[in-house]
Amino acid sequence: RKLILQRSNSVTPTLDFVSAPHTRSRFSPTPSSSVNLSTDNMTSPSSGMNEQLVDGQMEPDGLKDKLAEAYRLGSEGAIQKVLAEVEHQADKRIRAGFGETNFTLGVLNTILIVYIFSAFPQHFWILYLVEAFLLIPIKFALMIRAKPLNQALYYLDFCWIMNFLGVAGLVCLFSGKDHISSTFRKHLFLAAYGICCGPLLGATAVLPFVALIFHDVTTMTSLFIHIFPPVLVYVLRWRSDEVTEAWPNSFYLNHEVVFFPGGANGTSFFDSVFGNALSFYLLWFVFYTVWQVFIGLDLPRSQRHKRRSDGKRALAVYDTVFHSTMRGSLVVTMGKILWKRPTVDSLRQSRENDFEMKDLIVYMMFHMIAVIMSLLTLAYPCSISPVIHGTFIVILTVICAWRGAKRYTFYCTEMYAKLIRKQFLNKD
Repeated sequence: RKLILQRSNSVTPTLDFVSAPHTRSRFSPTPSSSVNLSTDNMTSPSSGMNEQLVDGQMEPDGLKDKLAEAYRLGSEGAIQKVLAEVEHQADKRIRAGFGETNFTLGVLNTILIVYIFSAFPQHFWILYLVEAFLLIPIKFALMIRAKPLNQALYYLDFCWIMNFLGVAGLVCLFSGKDHISSTFRKHLFLAAYGICCGPLLGATAVLPFVALIFHDVTTMTSLFIHIFPPVLVYVLRWRSDEVTEAWPNSFYLNHEVVFFPGGANGTSFFDSVFGNALSFYLLWFVFYTVWQVFIGLDLPRSQRHKRRSDGKRALAVYDTVFHSTMRGSLVVTMGKILWKRPTVDSLRQSRENDFEMKDLIVYMMFHMIAVIMSLLTLAYPCSISPVIHGTFIVILTVICAWRGAKRYTFYCTEMYAKLIRKQFLNKD
């Protein structure tokens, strides 16, 4: 290292410290002048001299050593900060279930699902019920403890409601097919087939959080409610003989499956897959929209409209899927394209969960359009051939596995690189 001291006509000097290529420290008492100080004419601290006169200026004792020590302590502090952040992230992942036990259970569960589907398809519906009764309560327990807002009302979303109805339907069928009219069973089956192969299969394709992450119960449950139902109705539709033979008192699956109403046979709207699936969806659509308008839209607001009995604003406790989806880029994009809303206003809405009624209406309209498109582009092809139905399931399974692989790659490499970069680039 070199000490350079430049002198001008001013009385007060400045010292510029030029270090190794990666580090430079500057001491500037005043900008008025500079003094050039070079170590070429200085004795080292080991020479026994406490001070050295250089060009009329006195060098402080051990200045070079002090600067080197400051540099060492600064580097050590940065490294300690990085290590602390890495340990914090590791603890956070462990608390989220990132461990050997959960990972092993997740892998074994996946193997079990594939095995039952291949070897015992007639009993696959039982596995669906077992998985549902295990995973859904566990996820619910995690959702009600979510911060900063309780996520229990996520269960009012369409995908969750359809799974709840599916579980209830299978339980009713298990109680005995003679207790349920054949007409109701037919409508239930046609609606289930359309919804499972349409909206649920489509959501598996487009939602990035639907991934195969073995250790994460929350993510595996989301994967379960989206991809398991299409696999289940595949068995009930294309392996129906094996199911009815094994469970003659529970299932009658020899229904005529016609996707669109009308046609040569004059199929009525409620005797078609499309008609039953759309009817079930519209029932949920009306309920959810009315609930959002009068209750849900206000629940997560940081400044709620509802007031308590003492006149103070009610506290924001619950989140909804609508608010969770709108936060971030969606509200900004929607505001720019549809309403010409300033970005700063959209970001404020996202921060305060204070979305407008028109945002809700557009969101629900897009939701309906997406569901109808999934029925036409996914459910209809699945109703034609088991090969098409099976191919869709395989493709989406690969997509979910790829998403999970990306997440594990991030955990093992990119996450820590970003942490280190963030700490060394931190201006504070």
